[in-house]
Amino acid sequence: MKKHIYLIFISALLFSCGGKSNKLQFSEFEIKDRDGGTGIAVNNSGSVTINDKVIGEISKDGIFNDRNGKLIAKLTSDGVLEDKSGDSLVKVDKYGKMDNGSGMFIEWSKSGELMRGNENTGVHITPAEERSLQAASIVLYLYLSFE
Repeated sequence: MKKHIYLIFISALLFSCGGKSNKLQFSEFEIKDRDGGTGIAVNNSGSVTINDKVIGEISKDGIFNDRNGKLIAKLTSDGVLEDKSGDSLVKVDKYGKMDNGSGMFIEWSKSGELMRGNENTGVHITPAEERSLQAASIVLYLYLSFE
């Protein structure tokens, strides 16, 4: 009996220490424009393509690198997206709601429409899975910042 308790304790300890903590959860998604054209696509492994050209990768650890592996931005544990220098860009909550401090929030509706306040921007995510919204906001924000 003592051996079983010891084994369970060691297993629990290894399990809790061994896993990486993921800041982002997402599955494959596409961000489409008003006409339904896909501008941005992210696959299950985090590869980001724009107009069928790979531009970088977003990891479940919240790190966005360009296609050469160079750091572009990272998500902190409190949801702040920082550039490679550590400067704050925008706060993005787990539902993809973006807050840049202006008082005007940009967020995804339940149906996957990107809303600026009450205004529909014409951009939408497919599939509209709640777990992918934070990653979608990060990718879209960075795309629009560097466009």
